[in-house]
Amino acid sequence: MSTEETKGPLYAEKNGSSPSGSYAEPGHSSKLRRRLPGFSLQVRQEESSFAATKNASNADFDPIPPSKRTWNWGAYVAYWMADAWAVSNWEVASSMIKVGLSWKMAIGACVLGNTVMGMVITINGRMGATLHTPFPVLARMPFGYYFSYFVVVSRCVLAIVWLGVQTTTGGQCMVVLLTAIWPSFKNIPNTIPADQGITTNGMCGFVLYFLLQLPFLCIPYTKVQYFFAMKSVIAPMIFLAVFGDTLHKAGGTISNSTVITQGTTLGGSALAWAFFSNLNGVLGNYATLGLNIADFSRYANKPSAQNVQVFVIPVIFTIVGLLGIFTAAASETVYGEILWNPIDIINNWQMSGSHGGRAAAAFGAIGLIIVTLGINISANSISAANDLMSFAPKYINIRRGQLLAAVIGSWAFVPWKILASAAKFLAFLGGYTIFLGPMTAILITDYFIVRRGNVSVPDMYNFNGMYKYGKFGSNWRAVAAFFIGCIPPLPGFIDNIIQAGGQKTSISAGGQHLFAIGYIYSFIAAGLFYWGFNKLSPHHPSMMDHADTGEDIIAAQDAKNVEARRESYAERKPSVVAQMFQV
Repeated sequence: MSTEETKGPLYAEKNGSSPSGSYAEPGHSSKLRRRLPGFSLQVRQEESSFAATKNASNADFDPIPPSKRTWNWGAYVAYWMADAWAVSNWEVASSMIKVGLSWKMAIGACVLGNTVMGMVITINGRMGATLHTPFPVLARMPFGYYFSYFVVVSRCVLAIVWLGVQTTTGGQCMVVLLTAIWPSFKNIPNTIPADQGITTNGMCGFVLYFLLQLPFLCIPYTKVQYFFAMKSVIAPMIFLAVFGDTLHKAGGTISNSTVITQGTTLGGSALAWAFFSNLNGVLGNYATLGLNIADFSRYANKPSAQNVQVFVIPVIFTIVGLLGIFTAAASETVYGEILWNPIDIINNWQMSGSHGGRAAAAFGAIGLIIVTLGINISANSISAANDLMSFAPKYINIRRGQLLAAVIGSWAFVPWKILASAAKFLAFLGGYTIFLGPMTAILITDYFIVRRGNVSVPDMYNFNGMYKYGKFGSNWRAVAAFFIGCIPPLPGFIDNIIQAGGQKTSISAGGQHLFAIGYIYSFIAAGLFYWGFNKLSPHHPSMMDHADTGEDIIAAQDAKNVEARRESYAERKPSVVAQMFQV
């Protein structure tokens, strides 16, 4: 298929389209415009968009133009520094030690799991760094236009739920901060029923944190790496302070703690399956980003910029896990119990009532608030925004998508109740990797092995293009491979959810063991079968002998847009605040 044939139908409407700066048609949403001057329900569509209509793309959903590819290798280091220094990663070894692994085996599972996930993320990220398109668009290649929506929804729901959960964690940090400043805050009478999983002062902290994070969600993707850089400095300082203070109070030793002295309490096959089960949990911790890392690698200033992830991920996550173990061990000597959650330790700083203790708790809480803000941006809100944008690109861009995801995740999913009581739901979220593994494997296999990088970016935006795969808009090879990957571990997945609720099932040990390696099995099985199906029955209409990225069109229009912005700045330079939030 020639480039001209590929581009023909895509640009048919462009000749009669309105300029890129235009929004809604005259008269459309006129009442809303009168009330909010300058606002339009429709978002901006770049003139270089490959989409034939405004219903198919917008400026944020298009391939990132050269002037906005602002992430160098340092940005990806800062990104993962911002993501790794988190409460969940700090206490990742807690569940491993509870089931009978020694702390050394727990760290071994962390190192191995994060090394594997670092490779998956870097390989998958190469697509975004080369094509500069978001994950929902790339998913159309192997899955087809319509089945790709199932893939996107599967990822989107997870991102929105975790955004709400992290907002709840941020609310807990806010409560610590407010109590440190005003000790009487903890004495606010509780008027919320106990079965709701939150108190009145807890809800106050949640609401304040929710409002605080909204302006941070509006930071554009071309500048958000600077926030990550700031967090990559603040977060280690806070966590190292928690570690240093706890170790100092413990007399500089952790050797007396059961966390360190307790060896492995399992043996034989039970030990092996416990190790693999926890390894699977480590893999699942970032299986979501393993799937949609293109949402971030698309901002790379060159394809190799994101390669640093393969080294950064295992190193930083291992350091955070180790410090979490050592801090928990020291806390047993200091507080008489093992405290894995750093929020609990910071809260203990103010228990003496001294001004110094309260000040330390306040600064610690502020640091953890910044930590959770960074995670909600880096791991949840931008990913959810790209997914939501794929369903209504005419009306949703990244900024609107982030705000919408924040509202849904923080209020519709009642995350405080999930954390307090919904053990089954948390087990469901943790075991969701059996669905993410096949999706990731199919995407990687399709691009690197089946097509060898010869893909058409313009056709990814054309619903009648080569990736439609017939009238149903689904590639049967990808659908079949997906179900082959996720169905065998499904009984073990169900068993895990039921056991989390304190009940038993009749699922065999074999089914439970297959779920224990669910991500690894589903990833390998789906990738192999997808490759085999394409060998036996290739889809010739979508096979190319060259790549068509449309880079010439993107670069030419980007040059015009850059020049137009320069002329606009020459006439009227925007304020510092406006520049901060301008893409």
